Amino acid sequence: MKIKFLVLVFILFSNTYLYAQTAELDEINRNIRNEEAELLKLQSEKQNISKQIAVVSSKISNYRMLISELNKERKICENNIVQIRKDIKQTAKEIEDNKHSIAKSNMYVVDNMGYADIKIITTTQKVEDTVKILELLGKAGTNLKKQIDKLNQDVLKLNQLKQEEEARVYELNTLEKNRKKAIEQLNAENKRYNSMITMIKHDEAGRKEYIELLKFQRSELDEQLMKYAEKEANKAPSSTNNNTTSPSKVRTFGEDKPIEQSMADNSPFGKLVKKLPVPVKGKIIEEYGEHIVADAGVKIMHKGIKISPSKTTQAKAVAEGRVVFADNVKNFNNLIILDHGSSYYTVYGNLDTILVESGKKVSQGEALGDIIVDKDMENPYLYFELRKKDMALNPALWFKKG
Repeated sequence: MKIKFLVLVFILFSNTYLYAQTAELDEINRNIRNEEAELLKLQSEKQNISKQIAVVSSKISNYRMLISELNKERKICENNIVQIRKDIKQTAKEIEDNKHSIAKSNMYVVDNMGYADIKIITTTQKVEDTVKILELLGKAGTNLKKQIDKLNQDVLKLNQLKQEEEARVYELNTLEKNRKKAIEQLNAENKRYNSMITMIKHDEAGRKEYIELLKFQRSELDEQLMKYAEKEANKAPSSTNNNTTSPSKVRTFGEDKPIEQSMADNSPFGKLVKKLPVPVKGKIIEEYGEHIVADAGVKIMHKGIKISPSKTTQAKAVAEGRVVFADNVKNFNNLIILDHGSSYYTVYGNLDTILVESGKKVSQGEALGDIIVDKDMENPYLYFELRKKDMALNPALWFKKG
């Protein structure tokens, strides 16, 4: 009776543990979906702001074209004003010359009213001829007076035209000033939009990194569930299922499938396929890929490898990159993620200490953290993972031999 009670308690405890682990897995998956939804919102917002930036940039370009046209028109007006001033000056000179001619002619007539030295203008001695000549001189003076009046009218028209051109120049200057002010406002708006884009990119990068961490946690939790299932299967009597499990009943933990190729490309990191050093020297105690657990009816995808060093050592960067995450994560102890560009990432987990900060650029072979090997510790190891975007890759295809 006591044994049955203990078995019942153990079953209840086991079911409670399994329920708690499954609930945690569901919560992680729910968080991943929520973060991915928020990421889509950010990307949509970034796309809308990019369209606004394009509209603002187009307006700025149009205003600059208008300013260029205004400058051309203003140049024409200024040249016209210069020419009008020359015409006014020339006309004024003609007026002065004509006035001088009239004054000289009138003085000549006055001086000869007594007919003295009349032979200067005529050879006749008849009074009638002299009178006619004087009348001709009077008419000449009248014509000069009319010409002067016309020239004065021309000067008035030229001054009016000059005022109109100067008014147009003032109007063009005002328009240019307004356009420049509009460009300043549009540039400020453009700067604000670019700042928003920068903030969204930072938020987007942070959410992507958080999604990756959630996926890492899900992977580790899958592994814990697998180990639990394996432990329970080993405790169960072998006669229950004769150590056979139908393939159709195999339960798979983890979403990723093993990648049978290296997924290398022509990027700087992609060219390092079969050339990467191992992050730490030691024995690989867990391989990459799918693993079927005998007698447990479960299959799990190992997205990374575990390397157990023989002595206390440091995990080193397999290639140069930028630290995008460096902190303690549940089920991973201290964790570091390096971004190598072209969507390649490497992950270094289960570190005892962290030697780098987020945002720092590291070179190949630079120490990232310590792995302390203690006799009292059970299987100290470095968890290492290689990814391209959200796909886990097989590190064995990337490590150089030897």
